[in-house]
Amino acid sequence: MTRLHRTLLTGAAAGFLCLCGALSVEAQDVFLRPAMEEFVDKDTRLVFPAQIDTFQKVRVRKNENPVFGTVVRYENELGSCADVYIYSLDTAAKPVPQELFEKHCKETDQGIMNLSKQNPRIKVVHLDAAGRKAPEGGFEAFYRIQNGSTQMDSVLYLALYKGKLIKVRISYSPEDTEEPAHAALFIDAVAVMLNKENVASAKKPDAPLRDKPENKADAAKSATQA
Repeated sequence: MTRLHRTLLTGAAAGFLCLCGALSVEAQDVFLRPAMEEFVDKDTRLVFPAQIDTFQKVRVRKNENPVFGTVVRYENELGSCADVYIYSLDTAAKPVPQELFEKHCKETDQGIMNLSKQNPRIKVVHLDAAGRKAPEGGFEAFYRIQNGSTQMDSVLYLALYKGKLIKVRISYSPEDTEEPAHAALFIDAVAVMLNKENVASAKKPDAPLRDKPENKADAAKSATQA
């Protein structure tokens, strides 16, 4: 399969899986920035680098309606696409609570599985990702989608960050056997971004032994006795 065919294939995936991150062409800003420039989302302050594993950032779209939200698109040389959606569940952009996040995960998964009801030509099955474990706190699912004689594989990852929904959707050809590993690396990199505050806190070193209050008291006592 040529790169063009792969690109067309994964481009079709955008239409299939655009259930919650669907974009309206109207009222939408497209940020065309240099490809090797990082993007900082003003709502979450998440920083998206120019490159994540084999994927390079190619464009950013921001819709004024927070339900459609912001989409950061990455692509790689094989034509695989990785889209990161940042959005809310209502136009008031109210923080999404945990219980609604869990409900949204189930509804999104079910919506993808029900694509064949919308178009009989489309068949969707879950794929088993042996040995793969979703990042802590997130929801992850793998799919094979067949549209007529064309097949594609897709990965869905959903997480909650500061009251916003973060959705990662990666689509690639089943013929590209190394792409599942790259998709996993991309999702893991995004998960690290979301958990960076917890990671930073966990890695914060203890105060040097001499600076701890109890050691200061012991040092003062020793100095007095001397």
